[in-house]
Amino acid sequence: MSEFYSERLNSFGTASIPKLVLQFSVPAIISMCVNALYNIVDRFFVGQGVGSLGIAGITLCFPIGLFIMAMSMIVGVGGNTLFAIRLGQKKYIQASIILNNSFSLLILMAIFSFAFGEIFMTPLLRLFGASDQTLPVAESYMRIILCGAVFQTIAPGMNHFIRSMGHPKTAMFREIAGAVSNIVLDWLFIMKFHWGIEGAAWATVCSQLVASGLITQFFIKKGTPIRIRWRHMKLRLPYVRKIYILGLPPSVMQICNSLMNAILAWSLTSYGNISLRPTGSLSGGDMAISAFGIINSVVSIIVLPLLGFVHGTQPIIGYNYGARLNDRVKGTVKFALIYAASFMAIAWAVLMWKAETFVAPFAPGDLEMQQVAAWAMRIFTAAFFMIPFGMVAGSFFQGTGKALRSMFLNACRQVILLIPFLLVLPHFFELEGVFMAQPIADTGAAIIGMGMLLHELKKLK
Repeated sequence: MSEFYSERLNSFGTASIPKLVLQFSVPAIISMCVNALYNIVDRFFVGQGVGSLGIAGITLCFPIGLFIMAMSMIVGVGGNTLFAIRLGQKKYIQASIILNNSFSLLILMAIFSFAFGEIFMTPLLRLFGASDQTLPVAESYMRIILCGAVFQTIAPGMNHFIRSMGHPKTAMFREIAGAVSNIVLDWLFIMKFHWGIEGAAWATVCSQLVASGLITQFFIKKGTPIRIRWRHMKLRLPYVRKIYILGLPPSVMQICNSLMNAILAWSLTSYGNISLRPTGSLSGGDMAISAFGIINSVVSIIVLPLLGFVHGTQPIIGYNYGARLNDRVKGTVKFALIYAASFMAIAWAVLMWKAETFVAPFAPGDLEMQQVAAWAMRIFTAAFFMIPFGMVAGSFFQGTGKALRSMFLNACRQVILLIPFLLVLPHFFELEGVFMAQPIADTGAAIIGMGMLLHELKKLK
């Protein structure tokens, strides 16, 4: 191992913990924010240029988008894991075959997603709660998005390989280029060309084309040691099987998240029609869907940077755990808990105080929608300050190699606790019960996570 890498690894066990966490968190925070920008910017400009009906249409398409992302994650994470192992073993020919097979699989997954989406689009959107008003809007948006499915799989999938080849900044700047393109094109297509919901879809597709083009260019230029080569793109079953075996477990949560969002959309539509009596053109269900789309955008702005910060602790925890420097493990966990909890407590207080201010840009001039979204946001984020406890616990178990416990904690918040509450609470509290499910699941996941974390920390001597 070179002196540079030896010194860098040793700093994990000697350098200031706050400095190390910030050093590893900032790139992760930027990456998380960039990924969040696609949906947030779409909803912002759609709210400005189309209105609440457009936001409802985009929100109904969200579970299908998550499914496409899960398809990309299976290949990207699984292929990259195998790729990194072969690089470490200095088996460069096998690494090249894995990279190129992954590229081929991403294209095939995009074709599958396109065909699946086109065939089942209308019944799926109806199942998610699309009304006669929102169905045409959602179909117009989703049909264009599906045309660019190949860019949605290549960009995030192949970016994993750039990082493994030692170019994290290159990967980050390519993501930023796509996000900036999305902002510019949303403004141009929606606000200037007045293309409506189709403009938002085309902006997303074109920006992902930019990102995937830049990422593909990295793998075909001469300076890249392992490149895309036609002769290695032919699928080889042993590698394909290993890619799916390694990629499926971390992608299960994304698939479950898609299922959860589908159940949530159906619940919002069903109980929104019962609880809300809007005076405008939207039905109660469509208004509830639109309100959740606004809430999801605001919450993403806050939660994803927090997730990036927590992810920055994983390599520090992992190194010190392996080196048996348990005081530094505990110190890193304590630092993460204090700062993450403080950040979320402030964010929670601001949201409770100024919810109307945060939702207003997404529904300009629609006071009724703003009131509904602000009311729902205060319920939905009632336990916001509890999120860091479950999140830091999950990061600890991931960093110490206990992946199943980490997956269990993530599943508690998004599946094990949330889905039952989503199905039960609305029977008693109608639409309010739909929004209550998330804070109750957040609280339960935090209690379980802290219990598991404290038990594990006591064992460290």
